[in-house]
Amino acid sequence: MGGLTYSTLRLREEGGAWFAQLHRPDAGNALNTAMVRELTDVLARAAASSATVLVLEGLPEVFCFGADFGAIADAARAGGVTAADPEPLFELLRHLAYADLLTVAHVRGKANAGGVGIVAACDIVIADEGATFSLSELLFGLIPAVVLPFLIRRTGFQHAHYLAGTTQTVDAERARAWGLVDACGADSEALLRAHLKRLSRLSKPAVARYKAYLRQLSPMPEQTKSAALATNREVFEDPMNVRAIQRYAEEGLFPWETAPQPGPPDPVTGTAPATPAFTPASTPASTSAFTPEELGSPRFRAAHGVTRAYVAGAMYKGIASVELVTAMGRAGMLAFLGTGGLSPKAVDEALGRIRGELDAGQPYGANLLSSPQDPELEARLVELYLDHGVRCVEASAYIQPSLPLVRYRLAGLSRGEGGEVRERHRVIAKVSRTEVAERFLRPAPPELVRRLLDAGHITRGQADLARRVPLASDLCVEADSAGHTDAQNAYVLMPAMSELRDRVTREEGYAEPVLLGAAGGIGTPQAALAAFMLGADFVVTGSVNQCTVEAGTSDAVKDILQDLGVHDTDYAPAGDMFEVGARMQVARKGLLFPARAQKLYELYLRHDSLDDLDARTRATLEQKYFGRPLDTVWQETRAHLARRFPDRLAEIERNPKQKMAQVFRWYFVHSTRLALAGRPEHRVDYQIHCGPALGAFNAWVRGTPLASWRQRHVAAVADHLMRETAALLGRTLGARTGTSYDTAK
Repeated sequence: MGGLTYSTLRLREEGGAWFAQLHRPDAGNALNTAMVRELTDVLARAAASSATVLVLEGLPEVFCFGADFGAIADAARAGGVTAADPEPLFELLRHLAYADLLTVAHVRGKANAGGVGIVAACDIVIADEGATFSLSELLFGLIPAVVLPFLIRRTGFQHAHYLAGTTQTVDAERARAWGLVDACGADSEALLRAHLKRLSRLSKPAVARYKAYLRQLSPMPEQTKSAALATNREVFEDPMNVRAIQRYAEEGLFPWETAPQPGPPDPVTGTAPATPAFTPASTPASTSAFTPEELGSPRFRAAHGVTRAYVAGAMYKGIASVELVTAMGRAGMLAFLGTGGLSPKAVDEALGRIRGELDAGQPYGANLLSSPQDPELEARLVELYLDHGVRCVEASAYIQPSLPLVRYRLAGLSRGEGGEVRERHRVIAKVSRTEVAERFLRPAPPELVRRLLDAGHITRGQADLARRVPLASDLCVEADSAGHTDAQNAYVLMPAMSELRDRVTREEGYAEPVLLGAAGGIGTPQAALAAFMLGADFVVTGSVNQCTVEAGTSDAVKDILQDLGVHDTDYAPAGDMFEVGARMQVARKGLLFPARAQKLYELYLRHDSLDDLDARTRATLEQKYFGRPLDTVWQETRAHLARRFPDRLAEIERNPKQKMAQVFRWYFVHSTRLALAGRPEHRVDYQIHCGPALGAFNAWVRGTPLASWRQRHVAAVADHLMRETAALLGRTLGARTGTSYDTAK
């Protein structure tokens, strides 16, 4: 051992044992890259020497406190890499468990997070009776991914799960009972010496053969390592987690805590009292705290099996992708697959992937778009939803209830043992007009119920129960939003919908009222809090989710979206309802699509056929809008109509204005494809559905890791938005009442 010196360790040798003391007193003995590297080197040298034992010790007050939050905070401030490569730590723990010598952990004081991993990987653990053990990772959104395989190997699954899930600190005696500690007492030094005395009798070859045999008895599979490393990288790269770590390192505040506000000035000195930089986690809040889980309706959370009254709404063409839906589901929140514009085959495959990636009970849903021009498509989607066991659909663009929608809702009804109605299928209807909302608040139309019963799609019992429940279990009240919108004002719309809901509940005699959600314009805590204060039982986001890693659109679109401001959207004609002048909200910054779409609609109003267009206008359309002759566009459109709507083709060909409308519609389909593909040469023609909520979100996160969409994960965005909304609620009530509403619950 002579000549070996390290910056984070103190080494000594006694007989056949090597001693390595973790020595970073100024950093709480936290693990950093240097310490992991130096421990690995010492372990390799000891295993190659004649030593039979390597003893790892910490300081009297702390064994090892885990990852170096200070270093992570420094890297975050400097804009550097905040996530250290977890593989060296995993390999260190594996070598501690399987190296050709016996490893002993002598624990005094605190062992936390990665420190528990070192303890768990050692062959023998001696602890002082005052030692404590904890896994604090989940408090910061992290997961002890590298630690758990070695901890489970020692304690079994449930004890490790309890320690990680509760983040509680356990003492040495309980750790001994669980198998993490082998021996503990008031004089751990004496215990260690007694153990070393017995271990000194062992020969090096015997220990080496013994450890080699243990490697065969309980190997660490490579898939375990792969999962641990991938999970570790994911959570340490999450910008919300990095922000929580940085805040803790700089302010001593946990993610749920708010900074103490200075009290009134001292009447003598005129100065405000000093505020402490750190509030211990064990200090109880002075009054009730607000958490993200407490926002909105408990009934909504229970009905949908979610942790928060927050929904990621559907975005067409699979922009609300499988990845987006599953990420939200794994986080305990509801998201809807964007099925609009997808073929039934694509929807079938997507639902199969979602079911395969989510555990039983994890929430998800799918969009059901009104298709009056193609009722067979709507019926086919409902068949798929029933086959896949989809428990919730987002019904959008409906003016009247349809037969497939009613079938989905009623096919999930059953009678409980007490005669109550059980609702397996929930419908969240997106509405922006009160007359449409009332149709969903009432029971399903009797004539549709009769048709379903006659067709054998529902039972007699379900038909009877249909009179006792509203068609929609929840209403999503949609104000000024992305895509199709009536441009309604949420401050007017929500109270009107609430009054309507309450009136219909009384008239129909429902046991419970339909739940109301708020959508449109929600991209900041202030907007979300306003929605809850207006009576929303849940909130629904859309535009902010389109600019996340998981969204199923091109990087080029996301690059545009992350730079939008609140005034960078506009209204344009909607391609799917082109002839009736329906409008939708889209991004306009740097794009010509809104102006070109409006020009096409104006031409449609002024002319009766394509032949009426003057030569200059026709050339402009062909060269700048369509990029090909209008006759070619019509041939492509005709082929599509012949496949999808053969019964309508002859009528369209006989009507020049309808033919013109179909040709103009081609531009809307084309512009969507360009955006989804991210074709740079056609950037100005991208059709990007987006509301001003994203501009507000962009302004809110400017200067933070979330400023870049590449750091925006959909579940992290939801978590950040709801946490800050809860904190804002506490601050707002405190300011209004003079009461301190601490959010450290």
